[in-house]
Amino acid sequence: MLRTLLFLSFIFILGCARTVEPSVDNINRIFASKDFTFEFNRLNGKKESLSFRSDFLVYKSDKPTYRREVSYDEVLLINDYIKKILSLHSNTLDPNTSSYYVIENTAYKVIITPNLEDLYFDALILTLKLK
Repeated sequence: MLRTLLFLSFIFILGCARTVEPSVDNINRIFASKDFTFEFNRLNGKKESLSFRSDFLVYKSDKPTYRREVSYDEVLLINDYIKKILSLHSNTLDPNTSSYYVIENTAYKVIITPNLEDLYFDALILTLKLK
């Protein structure tokens, strides 16, 4: 019984993504897996996410899930957007009182709380023709 409990605890610890500081190196480490999620958490509690697996993009929101291939130009657009929010990250903003982003894979998780209005994420989604 004790062995089983220790084994399950070990699996649980390994299964949780480790939260790391928002930095270019940590984000690139997540991107290198080619299987990650970029999630936007609005202050009102609504979530939208873009998940990437190989060459596919999956958009999840309160609308039906949308899945399609992602183009190279779209990847560049998303990367530029992530660079922008990273440069606007504020350690003084609290994810409990501000909108924030999460970039994660199975091993790592980065939380970015930029000083940026929500409409910029909406513009990204419209540009990607996901709404």
